Amino acid sequence: MNIINTLLPSLPPQLKYIIALCAILLLILLFKYISNLLQAATEWLLAKKNFIAKGWLSLMAKYKLFSNIFFAFAMSILSPACSIFLGDLYPNISLVVVRVVNCLVIVAFTLVLNSALSVISDKFSRSIKLPVKGIIQAVKVIMWIITIIFMMSTLMNKEPIYFLGGLTALSAVILLIFKDSILGLTSGFQLLLNDLVRVGDWIEIPSQGADGEVIDILLTTIRVRNWDNTIVNVPAYDLVAHSFTNWRGMTESGGRRIKRAINIDMKSIRFLTEEDIEKFKHINLLKDYLTKKEKEIEEINKKRGVKDDKYNAKRLSNIGTFRMYCYNYLKQNPNISDKFTCMVRQLAPTTEGLPLEVYAFSSNTNWTDYEGIQADIFDHFLSIIDIFDLKVYQRYGMD
Repeated sequence: MNIINTLLPSLPPQLKYIIALCAILLLILLFKYISNLLQAATEWLLAKKNFIAKGWLSLMAKYKLFSNIFFAFAMSILSPACSIFLGDLYPNISLVVVRVVNCLVIVAFTLVLNSALSVISDKFSRSIKLPVKGIIQAVKVIMWIITIIFMMSTLMNKEPIYFLGGLTALSAVILLIFKDSILGLTSGFQLLLNDLVRVGDWIEIPSQGADGEVIDILLTTIRVRNWDNTIVNVPAYDLVAHSFTNWRGMTESGGRRIKRAINIDMKSIRFLTEEDIEKFKHINLLKDYLTKKEKEIEEINKKRGVKDDKYNAKRLSNIGTFRMYCYNYLKQNPNISDKFTCMVRQLAPTTEGLPLEVYAFSSNTNWTDYEGIQADIFDHFLSIIDIFDLKVYQRYGMD
């Protein structure tokens, strides 16, 4: 107790020891107070309008990295100084105090690492494809487990491997108590390593009522903002154990599928007359098709030995001509991608008519633009269908 003896030589030893303990406690509180002042000064400096430091520095201030570094190094200096303050009057109590201070040093440096990891997580959470936030959460969990082991090792003066052996013995109990957390943890790792979900992905999980954009990926939970702005927290285990739809492939491919049918009233389907063919030749999208088709049909009918026989001759129909018109319209539409399948096909007839389905891909994957492109296409088809003397099936009244 050299310092206290020098400053207060006339006091009783017990009082000197109490004063030494109080001095250590006051120094710890003083270091913490100074670190808080440093944090406040850093935030004030960064808040100034003309201060040019942004990015990394602002994140370091946000997560208290500077103040935690100061506190950790201050505590590391205090730790060896404790023996100088306490001396050898009560060695057992002094040993406990030194060990407690050493534990505080371990916690202080862990807080520094925790702040540094938070800075990295915030900085790169949206700038790279790999969801860093979930990985860093896992690292933090492991880091705090190691911290607790080292603290127990310091307090009890035993090797860290001693406590690892104890944890092994309690593993069955730990697995039983933390079963859901462990499932979520392992599922989170599978999602991260297999790149199944990223922030910004549009996913659908009907069983969880989730249909929207992923806004955050935690280690055990996926947060989804639905299109109605409600937020759903989905356990990571559900995404691994059950099926879900991720629309990322559609966005990355640059094409979004249009798959919609117009039901044609089958009573309006008929063959084309010569007058119909001549009329449709004035439509630019059909002119080349009709000219080519007339030659093909004439050759086929010549081989069959029929010409004007309306029962045996091959003839053009209004439904087939309209189908080709729709196809040519899609092919010349700049909003339809030419990298993917594009066709207009007939589906099996139903009690609600003959479905004529458009199967194509929009070159714009934005939801609003996509709906506008799709609507424009079917607006045109529904408006021009009367020219082909076709009717769209529409149910009237009750069956």
